[in-house]
Amino acid sequence: MIRRLVCTIVMASASSAWAQDFVVDGHWIDRCLGVQDNPMICVGQAAHDCAQKNGGGTNIVLGACHEAEAAFWDRALNEAYQHLLRLARDREGQDLGYAPDNLQIALQEMQLAWIGYRDASCGNAIALAAPFGSAAGPAYHSCVSEHTARQHFILRGLRRDYEN
Repeated sequence: MIRRLVCTIVMASASSAWAQDFVVDGHWIDRCLGVQDNPMICVGQAAHDCAQKNGGGTNIVLGACHEAEAAFWDRALNEAYQHLLRLARDREGQDLGYAPDNLQIALQEMQLAWIGYRDASCGNAIALAAPFGSAAGPAYHSCVSEHTARQHFILRGLRRDYEN
């Protein structure tokens, strides 16, 4: 049931994106991150700005804008993850007593577990929004955006552990 809802949301968001160009300003997010002590304050603000630029808060517009912001955070998360994998490889290569690929495997397992948690959590957001029909799209994409941004910040924080 949840998978059907996710597929419907993704298809609806994709078809709405053809009608308009829903984008978020990555520079705006970077500027926000530069002045906030709590980076999570910046999450969702670019989607809100996108929605305002595209005529307001209809569920289709909100869903598409949150989907665009989720894509921004997904790119940032993937960059942070790849950077950590490189640091793990380097650290394993320093012959400090790590088993081969131990750090890399631990990172991969952590990320896979996080993906399962994110999917279950956002499935819950869909279930909560389902009685309201089209509200499921914004609920799902907002949830993905928030979880992805949070994981991005967690992985960035781990860099210190891998660099020392």
